[in-house]
Amino acid sequence: MFKTALNVQISPQLDFWTDDQCNTIHLAALEILERTGVKVYEEESLKLLKDAGCLVKENLVKYPAALVEWAIKSAPERIVVSSTDKKRSLFLQKNTANYGMCNDCPWFFDTRTQDIRTSLLSDVEDAAKVADVLDNIDFVGSLALASDVTVELTDLYQFRAMRKYTKKPILGSTLDKFVMQAMIDMAIVSAGSTEEFKRNPSFVVYTEPTTPLVNTQEALEKLLICADYGVPVTYAPGPMSGATSPITLAGTVALGIAESLSGLVIHQLRKKGAPFILACLAGPMDLSTTVGLYGDPLVAVFNAASGAMGNFYKLPTYGMSGTVDACVLDLQAAMEATFSIATAAWSGTNLIHDNGYTGSGMIGNLEHLVMTDEIISSCKRFMQGISFNEETLATEVIHDVGPGGHYFMSEHTLKYFKQETWYPRFMHRKHYSLWQKSDGKDMGQKMHEMVLSLLNSPECNGVSPGELDEMDRIIAEQEARVKNSGRSAQKGVKKQ
Repeated sequence: MFKTALNVQISPQLDFWTDDQCNTIHLAALEILERTGVKVYEEESLKLLKDAGCLVKENLVKYPAALVEWAIKSAPERIVVSSTDKKRSLFLQKNTANYGMCNDCPWFFDTRTQDIRTSLLSDVEDAAKVADVLDNIDFVGSLALASDVTVELTDLYQFRAMRKYTKKPILGSTLDKFVMQAMIDMAIVSAGSTEEFKRNPSFVVYTEPTTPLVNTQEALEKLLICADYGVPVTYAPGPMSGATSPITLAGTVALGIAESLSGLVIHQLRKKGAPFILACLAGPMDLSTTVGLYGDPLVAVFNAASGAMGNFYKLPTYGMSGTVDACVLDLQAAMEATFSIATAAWSGTNLIHDNGYTGSGMIGNLEHLVMTDEIISSCKRFMQGISFNEETLATEVIHDVGPGGHYFMSEHTLKYFKQETWYPRFMHRKHYSLWQKSDGKDMGQKMHEMVLSLLNSPECNGVSPGELDEMDRIIAEQEARVKNSGRSAQKGVKKQ
């Protein structure tokens, strides 16, 4: 069978917006930046913007549209992040979805005791242990916010804890420029040199403006350091419709995109071509409870809008999935997580974080993380679609078997059954009597037992002991800096 000019769509797609709709949001963002402007509280950024032709009056900056469009074209369309063994793992590019965790839940579900309590550094280690063996968790975050280390250096202790148990790329966040530089120094230890780290960055940084339209000194200092070292960074506003952004969804997206672009311009002025990830992590506020929602379907809508704008700009995008408002692993959690994971892939976002979050982003849960891994696996198989070629159409096989035959022992079946059929890790597919005879355990029990087994394992699959020692030296230097700065090296919940 010979085909000419066969137009094939393999992977399902969600065309959330047309180019005209994306352009409308773009024009609205340009209007906000040019007419209303943003506050900028960092001196080097103000100088870069003024020298580039922005109207600067004290801390209020108004951006020419041409400068914003220059920055969009200046940033790379594609970003690759490596593991510490230099395997290129994360491809942030069009039609590629990468799923992972995020950081800093102040509460944690303790699998051993089944209680929800304040997060500890050991929870970060446990999260890395579990994430390391989950095939569909592509990058690792701390998940927990360690309350038992020096507050100002929480990010460094968490980075070290993750690196002890995994080589996977990390999504990190930092309190200030000092911690940002120290985290880069710790990553360089594994890379071997600054030049090698710049060639193969092993972590991505999350920093954010303050909605509405405020760029803080701390956020911009981190943005500039990332530009200098070529660390992929997302400048990710988190507007809440009806609270810190307009109640209308289009207005919220326009505001969030404008805020992310305001950082992009500064970032590209510092270093043209530095890797930048567009974001608009918007969500609604439940005005009856004043809770910023994570599991609401509008969160998926905002993520789809962000993905559409990234495709429009030809920039990698930052999204979220697996996020639930449920405080425990129940039917609500499964429903909310499944919907957000699927829509994140359909909408084209590239770096998809927050899997493992429960309780509206406040409670880390390892069993929930394992459940999202199973859901992501199912979603990835769906996104593979159906392969069209002469062999997969199988007309010759159908002819050979003929009417009334079967395909169990066919060479064609043996060749393709693993890739064509999806096989879950925790769901069961046995009839009731066979399920009872095997173990009779439901999915939740199996996930619980797996997490317990991993937590009791002494194996460390991360970097070498020598690298950890060097990281400890860097942390000790930072402990001395904090002590000498006159601030007490207290322990407790980090101030965001």
